[in-house]
Order: sequence, then structure tokens, then C-alpha cells
Amino acid sequence: MPANALLLVPALWALAALLLLRWTGRQVHRHLQQLGWQVTGNRAVALVAYALLLFPGVVLHEVSHWLLARLLGVRTGRISLLPSRSRDGQLVLGSVEYHVAGLDPVRESLVGAAPLIAGCAALFLIANHLYGVSAATQAFAGGEVRPILDLLVQGWHRPDFWLWFYLIFAVANAMMPSPADRRAWPAFLALVALVVVILLILGWGDWLLPRLVGASAGLAGALATTLTLTAGVNLLILGGLAAAIALLKAAGRN
Repeated sequence: MPANALLLVPALWALAALLLLRWTGRQVHRHLQQLGWQVTGNRAVALVAYALLLFPGVVLHEVSHWLLARLLGVRTGRISLLPSRSRDGQLVLGSVEYHVAGLDPVRESLVGAAPLIAGCAALFLIANHLYGVSAATQAFAGGEVRPILDLLVQGWHRPDFWLWFYLIFAVANAMMPSPADRRAWPAFLALVALVVVILLILGWGDWLLPRLVGASAGLAGALATTLTLTAGVNLLILGGLAAAIALLKAAGRN
């Protein structure tokens, strides 16, 4: 297989899994809020319950912002782990103040992406603990279903399975960067593209590409497997939430 295809396949797989996880995450958030309102009948109580359910993920999200900002020399301010409403009425589960005025797009992009990076790392560690990501990646790549099912059953029978299942849920549904976090990404990606073009013009492409592929192919495959398993968890939870909402509606709990 050509070197660029060796990286392209798992990279596209990882991107597709991330987009699926983002979509399921939005649906999970919407269904959780609706279910909380139906069960409690009180929006304030439902909001607190919703925030508590995702609290481990919120902590990871905000602490990763704060920590990477400090490591990169970005001035930080107040950190909050309590839910609130933004000026435009959007629900915010937590926040970190850091100063972006005059900040270069590289550092701003990295600080904004910190929750996604930390979340993916945490999900990989949990998935590897439960299932063994290397074995699952090989099974996915080979199109084999039975080894994947065996790994899932093996994880299911672990005595601590439900703890890790909950942490996957909490981290996955709190790690996506907000629009403000993504503000500098276009400039950062344009800068990366410019550097790549310059390297190609200088004739370094044949030297650089194999090394990038060798370093990135395994990482992309592991990330793709991790995000696929996580998206599967979200789909299961989403199905359960939809069923609970339907049952409550049928019982007259609108």
C-alpha cells in the first residue's frame, strides 16, 4: 500500500468517527436536558442534574484549557466548574478565562483544542484498559467482527466496567471545543498548509512524508478505533434516552 494511503485510510476513519461522535454528542445533550425536564418538572433541578452527570468531563475540559494555557505562557483568569448561561442564552457547563488579545493563532488554537486532545487521550486510555485498542484496531482494519465482539464481551465482564463506561460517557460528551475555542483554527490550519507547501517547494517532501506516515499511521488507527468505540457507547446511551423519553410521554409526563 502507498505510504500516503497507509495514513489516509485511518485518518479518514478517525475523522468520520469524530464527526459521528460530535453528532451523537449533540443529540445526547438535547435528550438529557429533555429527560431531566420531564422527570423533575423543574428546569433548575434538571440543569443541576445534567451538569452533575457530565461533571468529570467538564473538569477535564476546563482544567486542560487552563493547564495548557499556563504551559504556553498565556495569562489565565477565573476558572468555573458550575453551569451557567452565556450572554446569548447558551448553556455553559464550565468556563476558563484566558487572554487572547494579541495571542498568536498557534497558541490560541492549541489552548482551544486542549479539551479535545485531553479527551481523546483519556478515552484511549480507558478503551485500552477495557478492550485493548491494538487488538481492536487490527480487527477493524481486517474487517473482522468476531474478535471485536470477543473484546466487547471481555470488557463487559470486568468488575469495574460500569465505572469506565460512565467515564467514557462523561468525557466524550464534554470534550468538544466550543465555537470560541475554534476561532483561531482557520488561521492555524492555513499556517500549517503554508509550511507544508514551503517544504514541498524546497524538495523535502520525499524525505518528510515517509517519516510523518510512520509516526502518524499507528496513532491515527488507535484514535479511529477509540472514537468508533466511543461513538458506539453514545449511540447506545442515545437509544436508551430516546426510549425513556418515549415511555414518559406515553405515561403523560410531558
